Amino acid sequence: MSIKSLDSIIPPIRFKLDNCTVTIYEVLKSQIASGKTWYHVCLDLEYRGKRTPRFSLDAYNNKDFKKRLLVEISKLKWLVLLGGNP
Repeated sequence: MSIKSLDSIIPPIRFKLDNCTVTIYEVLKSQIASGKTWYHVCLDLEYRGKRTPRFSLDAYNNKDFKKRLLVEISKLKWLVLLGGNP
């Protein structure tokens, strides 16, 4: 994942991460009451021909987004390996 900042994404964008295809459809930037910037990212994942419905991840920066995305990818991999449908 070579995206430097969530600000620089012009959706839709598709890339591979951890052998999974990630499609980002929308990135919304907001500020919470404390003044911190956070991002609401709408995306879906595809692994071994199985695609998830669109869902959202909230993250404070690119590092936080990648960490949360890897957790979601591992959940999808477990689901596919156990024979379930997303």
